[in-house]
Amino acid sequence: MAATPSEWANAYLSQARVDLAAAALLAEHRGPRSVLAMLLQMVFEKLAKAALLRQGAVHVSWATTSHAAARGLVRALRVQRPLLQPIGGREAWRSALDLVDELERAHPQLAADGAPRLEYPWEDSSSLVRWPEQHLPLLRHLEPTSTRGAQLLKFARMLEQRFDQVFPPRETSVS
Repeated sequence: MAATPSEWANAYLSQARVDLAAAALLAEHRGPRSVLAMLLQMVFEKLAKAALLRQGAVHVSWATTSHAAARGLVRALRVQRPLLQPIGGREAWRSALDLVDELERAHPQLAADGAPRLEYPWEDSSSLVRWPEQHLPLLRHLEPTSTRGAQLLKFARMLEQRFDQVFPPRETSVS
């Protein structure tokens, strides 16, 4: 018998928590911003997959093959006002939601040709090879002095800690 969507959702949530703990340590010790960005993208992707599976919005087969989950989560959080009420409301996290979108657009599987990306070098429109730690524009938000980066990490923590309040478990899910 195949694992249920609920079991998959719990596994994604568990791994998101581990990734978030690693991201928090990296931020605390001022580690490489490109690695922090990669971890935060992974956190939001896994939280999104857990939420979407839990809500019955996606199939397990989609969750295990797509990297575009955070976009769906951000859209839902922006449109469905009550979702973010347990952690302060939508307006409190507008900047963090924008940054989650930016992180997802930089995922290597989703970034446009020649566009900056997480994890791997890319060739820009001038045929110059660029790499994340040196050339990824969104890293400016992950500087130790950036309030947006601090807010993003706080948003991830709040969403993870209150995940069951924001996305209560449902009885039935899509298999």
